[in-house]
Amino acid sequence: RLRRRAGRIPRAAVEPDFSARERLLDTAGRLMSDRHSIDVSLSEIAGHSGLNSALVKYYFGNKNGLLLALVEREAAAALQGFKELLRQDLPPTEKLRRHIAGIINNFFRTPYLNRLLHSLLDDRQSRSARQVQRIFVQPVMELQRELLAEGMRAGEFKQVDPVLFYVSVLGACDHLFNARYAVRSLAGGAGFDDAIRERYIAHVCDVFI
Repeated sequence: RLRRRAGRIPRAAVEPDFSARERLLDTAGRLMSDRHSIDVSLSEIAGHSGLNSALVKYYFGNKNGLLLALVEREAAAALQGFKELLRQDLPPTEKLRRHIAGIINNFFRTPYLNRLLHSLLDDRQSRSARQVQRIFVQPVMELQRELLAEGMRAGEFKQVDPVLFYVSVLGACDHLFNARYAVRSLAGGAGFDDAIRERYIAHVCDVFI
């Protein structure tokens, strides 16, 4: 049991309030999006959320735990959307088009996510890397494998290595979010907007389809 010591939060004070956990995750995501960086401290997250900093440690243990929880939340939503897409009565080519659009839209909506994924996967031997592999990389690969098999059965896709496909598609979808020089050239200094997002979706779909 947690004890009433300085910097610790009694269990009864936090256990029923699940919104506090979500507020910490929302705040972390907003700060990283605003700064175009994943370099935010736990004290900043607590301060901007208006919550006690001890809650961060209570819910997540440390910063890495919070970042993993953020990835897990976003991954769960993305995977659910992908599963629903595969169940739809659509040609495989259209499913692929929507899948590519979904990846780019997710990176546009949560611009910190691709940086966070790369950061956590950087050390292949770490617990964080293994967690990201388990909750994001492997499930996406499996769903893509299912889509590729469906496309081949329908005669719409040629045979392609699922691992190379994953690397190629994810790499193409997230590169523009890392390549600031390209965004500046496209936007003329105006920043990444909906028009660029839609142009990039159309371009990546043309390349693969």
